[in-house]
Amino acid sequence: MSWRWLVWSGGIALLAFVLMMPLRVALSGSDLAQVGLSARQVAGSIWSGRIGDLMLGRQLLGTFDARVSPGGLLLGRVAMPFERLGSPDGPLTGVLRAGGNLHGVEQLTGTLAVGPVFGSAPVQSLDLSQVTILFADGRCRRAEGRIAANLAISLGPVPLDRGFTGTLACEGQRVRARLASPGGGERIEFFLDHQGRVRGWITIRSPFPGLDTLLAGYGFTAGPDGLSLPFETRL
Repeated sequence: MSWRWLVWSGGIALLAFVLMMPLRVALSGSDLAQVGLSARQVAGSIWSGRIGDLMLGRQLLGTFDARVSPGGLLLGRVAMPFERLGSPDGPLTGVLRAGGNLHGVEQLTGTLAVGPVFGSAPVQSLDLSQVTILFADGRCRRAEGRIAANLAISLGPVPLDRGFTGTLACEGQRVRARLASPGGGERIEFFLDHQGRVRGWITIRSPFPGLDTLLAGYGFTAGPDGLSLPFETRL
């Protein structure tokens, strides 16, 4: 009976500790850095917490309400539904997963200001719809959803389709995104690996005279497939 009592008491104590755990403590044991995330402020409990100044790499994402599944914590994992509050970029919701051998995001929906996340590439923002990116043991486990990219390029009267849309998929160990403009003359493709490294390129084909001169100021160079701008960075 004494051993049963000890096991029962230990289980109750562990459960009580998890249920009363501050959100800051829960997140400190996870591998959020694996997905390029950091936060300046974390307050509240795992049931009702708030993350202030959440950063993706060097890009400020805003303030989020968040909670953590206690069941996952008992297994050393974080499953954290989140919702952005009061941002000029609008709502952003999803579920962050970290810990164990699995990390990434699920059902990410909303607008994500990119800023320096894409390095020198002139991408202003991403519109995400039910995006899931999960890595396990260094390999892409699952990648899906729709994504649209908006370029931060001002070309005046140049008639370019600057709205790029496409989907995500696993390709080997990495996630591959393939986006194209409605007319098909412009493309963005990039790879993302489990360490947050991003590598890709933007290609623009247009018969507009003088376009190469305009885009040269953004770093584009002429190639066999049109005007191209490679980029490489890390979250």
